[in-house]
Amino acid sequence: MGSFQQHLLVLTAMSFAVAIAPAFSVLGWEERYLPDPSVCWAEINKADGCVLHLYASLFENKMNMGFDCCEAIRGLDYKCKNWMFNHGRFTPEFGNRVKRFCATLGVTLPPSYRIYYPQTPGHGGLGH
Repeated sequence: MGSFQQHLLVLTAMSFAVAIAPAFSVLGWEERYLPDPSVCWAEINKADGCVLHLYASLFENKMNMGFDCCEAIRGLDYKCKNWMFNHGRFTPEFGNRVKRFCATLGVTLPPSYRIYYPQTPGHGGLGH
């Protein structure tokens, strides 16, 4: 094997090692892609009574939230929105209802709600 081939082999091995390093980082999938739930709830709690109204809307099957609550939901980062409406009691379908209701109050939630199972037809976003 010539010197050039050896150098090429070493360079290729090093490139591969650098490329896969993030996959073996200390942080697990959960830490990288899921938010700290306490941070998400703290953002929602900034709107007085928002958590109560979200749960009441869910259990009573009737949307009843104020403008401030919709604003708080809009202000959540992507990870929080994904966590809130894909885990636990808040389903993607409930997220769609929240988006439609908030739109009636003049709060347009971003179309980036593709967090709701974008690979599944019919769940591309809130309010589609």
